[in-house]
Amino acid sequence: MVSTYLKQTWFFFRANIQAIMRIQLPFIILITLISMSAMQSVDPENPELNNSILMFYLASLIFLPLYVGATIAYLESVVNNAPISTTEALKVGLSRWVPLFVTKLLGAFGIAIGLLLFFIPGVFMMIRWGFAEYFSIIEKTSPTESLKNSWQDTSEYFWPLLNGLAVLFVILLGSNLLIETLLQSIGLDSLILRSLFDIVFGFLNCLYTIYGYRLYCVMREKQSG
Repeated sequence: MVSTYLKQTWFFFRANIQAIMRIQLPFIILITLISMSAMQSVDPENPELNNSILMFYLASLIFLPLYVGATIAYLESVVNNAPISTTEALKVGLSRWVPLFVTKLLGAFGIAIGLLLFFIPGVFMMIRWGFAEYFSIIEKTSPTESLKNSWQDTSEYFWPLLNGLAVLFVILLGSNLLIETLLQSIGLDSLILRSLFDIVFGFLNCLYTIYGYRLYCVMREKQSG
């Protein structure tokens, strides 16, 4: 079952890669450029927070809910056989920015506490709140409702979510580490190259969103059927 959902995730990604790139890449590139600036401004002997690093965290907090929300809106439009444009998707992401931001913030806070409590509770909460962002964008529920609905509806899909996301995590992280090691071994490791790969793997993180959305659709179809 998980392998089937992963294959469907990949096929959907390939079929819609250009549209997703138009939605996400401008923001990922901007965040990466800010990250490059922050890395260059850090003094190795005094690695304290500076304005560039704060700008990087601020940009990530601002832009992530926007382009993730826009991506989810686009995925939903494709499934409904009425694909929307990049501008329309971003309008949805912008209109739902506050609810999605608060949803992610509350979820991240709970997950962080869970991770501190011997790690496993954090992973459990992360999976049980895995549908929250889809409820926030598609159903337009409030942050607390999104988290509550996700907690209720992921009970049956806990293992498919966990296993599929874990496979994607291992593949993406493993590929990133392998490329970084190869670059270091041949002496090509540089801030520019690392930033380019940050952009690539930052974009590939949309696979998590697509996989979660696939399971969300399965849940929704079963409930409506």
